[in-house]
Amino acid sequence: MLRALTLNHAPSSPATPVLSYSLLVLGICAALGLGLTLQKLAQQRQRLETDLSQMRAPAGQARSTEFAGKSANKSSSKDSQAKQAEISAVQSAMHELALPWPQLFQALESLRVPDVRLASIEPNPRQRKLRISADTGEVVNMFTYVHQLAEQPIFNDVLLVSHELHTGQETPVRFIVEAVWVQR
Repeated sequence: MLRALTLNHAPSSPATPVLSYSLLVLGICAALGLGLTLQKLAQQRQRLETDLSQMRAPAGQARSTEFAGKSANKSSSKDSQAKQAEISAVQSAMHELALPWPQLFQALESLRVPDVRLASIEPNPRQRKLRISADTGEVVNMFTYVHQLAEQPIFNDVLLVSHELHTGQETPVRFIVEAVWVQR
């Protein structure tokens, strides 16, 4: 007959799981490091939010929170007015830099009207208007220029604002045109 076979699945000597313990210690260290990093990020975020709220607040409110209990004098109001003027100047410059200059110049350069000389181009970024001052020798050229400008796809509401006739000059007709450009 067959002999009886005994199976023992238990290890005969208890082995120490060194790899398991080292992975556990490494995981705990990584968790602590992540916790400290998250805490630092939360503190930085809080500082940035505080700075942002101070920047958004009007200058007078920011000063009153910084120097609580102290009375503000006239120089601080002058400083705040100067800062507000500086901020508005910077915003105005940013609006002008954001204009679609390449498209505007391309549209103006594509006009083929003889004897029309541009004297000035004045953009108004807030109203998206372009004010063009020009000179020409004949009134017909002025109307042709306004008509061709109105046909440009970048412009809407082209308007002849004013014109003057100065006899005895090389270019006797001076005119001003306003055009609203399309925001794309």
